[in-house]
Amino acid sequence: LMADRDPVTRENRYPRVEYVRLAIPRRVYTDNHMLYTAVALARIFERRNFIRTGYSIVKEQPILRHFTVHLKPVG
Repeated sequence: LMADRDPVTRENRYPRVEYVRLAIPRRVYTDNHMLYTAVALARIFERRNFIRTGYSIVKEQPILRHFTVHLKPVG
C-alpha cells in the first residue's frame, strides 16, 4: 500500500525493506496486551508463506494513496 508506482508501467515499486510502526499509548495497555500482540505477530510471520487472502487496490489517488485508497478483498 505504501509502495510507489512506476510512472510508465504502473507496477508497484517495493522498498528493499518495509517496516511497520506500532504507536501504543503507554497508559492504556499492559504488558499482557503487548505479549498478546507480539505472539500474534510472530504467528503471522510464521505463516507468511501460506497466507493467500488480503486486499487489492481498486481506486487510488496519485499522491498519498495510502490515505484515500479503495480496497477489495482477494483470495
